[in-house]
Amino acid sequence: MCEPSPRRRIALLICDVPVDAIREKHGDYTRIFRTLLEESLQPINHTRSADSQATFTLEPFDVYAQIYPKGDDYDAMIITEAAATAYEYDQPGKEWIKKLIEYVRYVATEKPRIKIFGVCFGHQVIALAMGGTCVRNTREVSATKLRLNVLGKKVYGVESGVLNLHLMNRDHVPTAPPSFHIIVSSNHSPNHGMVRFSQSESSGDAPPLNFRPTDIHILSSQGHPEFTESMMRMLLSARRELLGTEVVDDGQSRAGNQNDGIAVVGKAIWGIMGVE
Repeated sequence: MCEPSPRRRIALLICDVPVDAIREKHGDYTRIFRTLLEESLQPINHTRSADSQATFTLEPFDVYAQIYPKGDDYDAMIITEAAATAYEYDQPGKEWIKKLIEYVRYVATEKPRIKIFGVCFGHQVIALAMGGTCVRNTREVSATKLRLNVLGKKVYGVESGVLNLHLMNRDHVPTAPPSFHIIVSSNHSPNHGMVRFSQSESSGDAPPLNFRPTDIHILSSQGHPEFTESMMRMLLSARRELLGTEVVDDGQSRAGNQNDGIAVVGKAIWGIMGVE
């Protein structure tokens, strides 16, 4: 039975701003993540009756400026990407990262009703907040075929075991923090995404054999479900000097490949929030 007209209140913890070209064409991160949520919600609402259409509010908070939600009346929070290096939180000028890590740890442990989602830098912050590590790795860019394990197939509902997402990272989370389970990997990193189940569904180190999407408390992704081909091409062009011609050209050649950000990851985010 569908929840009548579910409305979700989501806090967006903004950690950076997009490069100029992306911001001019696609907007800031509030607009970019709102688009991800809107477009992944549309097919779900198509299966719901007119009087049970799901809606949401997305409230942005500039955590770089150390602005945070004042209350806890949120259904979920999303931590965005950033060009910053998550594990440099103890360096001068990076106090905002340390505060973000502490805030995520507080919400995860003291406010378990709030679902937590992290993308790229957000994925790394979640790991550091919950007892994991983040280190330098091989650079990964553009649309990439990632591997889902058995648990990942269940989380994302993808029987093929392949998840296609845009990447733009050099750092990674090599192992899962305590109580987390890795669900996605790449050729260069064993951990491209992970989940933590609610305590009532957790049994030691093993994930539950049978679970509902709403049993997931935290979902993180090193890949970018919010990126489109256009965004990736602009980002590669903007970072040509940093990345080098070889990496950029390779990324541009794959930028138009399949992208499961909306259809798979976006859908899973809604399912975890109880909207199916």
